[in-house]
Amino acid sequence: MTGFSRGPSPAPHRRSGAVGRAFLAAFALVIGAPAAHATGTLDCSIDDAAVTFTAQAAFSHGMGGSFNNFRAELEVKPAGKGAAPFGKLELDGEALVHHWFHGHEVRLHLYRDLPDPKAGAAELVIETRSRGKDAESFAGRYVLTLTTVDADGTEKTRTLKGRATCSAG
Repeated sequence: MTGFSRGPSPAPHRRSGAVGRAFLAAFALVIGAPAAHATGTLDCSIDDAAVTFTAQAAFSHGMGGSFNNFRAELEVKPAGKGAAPFGKLELDGEALVHHWFHGHEVRLHLYRDLPDPKAGAAELVIETRSRGKDAESFAGRYVLTLTTVDADGTEKTRTLKGRATCSAG
C-alpha cells in the first residue's frame, strides 16, 4: 500500500460546493444591485438679464451618480444696444466636461467651442448647494466665460456672473 486513499474525500466537495453556491448568490446580488438604485431627474436653469440656460439630465442615486441623456441650451443676450447676440448653443453630454452631484452640492462644468472653432468658445461653471433640509432644491452661482475672435483675429473675453438654480427629483 502506498498510503494514499483511493476515493474522494466527501468533506472538500461539500465545502467547495457551499463556497460555489455562496459565490453565485453574492454574484447574483451584485448583478441585481444596479436595478435597486433609483433614478431621478436633474433640472438646472439660469434666467437673468444676460443669460438664459436650461439643462436636464437623468441620473442614478448611487453608482457614482452618473448623468444620462444630458441636454442643455445656452443663450447669451446682447451686451447692449447695437451689440450682436452671442446666440444659442445646444449642448449635450460631450459639453459636460465635469459634474458633481453629491450630498448637498450640484456642480456642472460645461465647455463648447462655437460652431466655427476660430470664432471662440463658451465655458460655464455652475455651483449650487441645497437649500436647508430640502435635498431637492439647489441654489448658487454661475460663471460664464465667453471667448470670441474678431474678424481681424483679436481675441476678446467676456465674463458673466449670476444666480443659478437646480432641482432634483
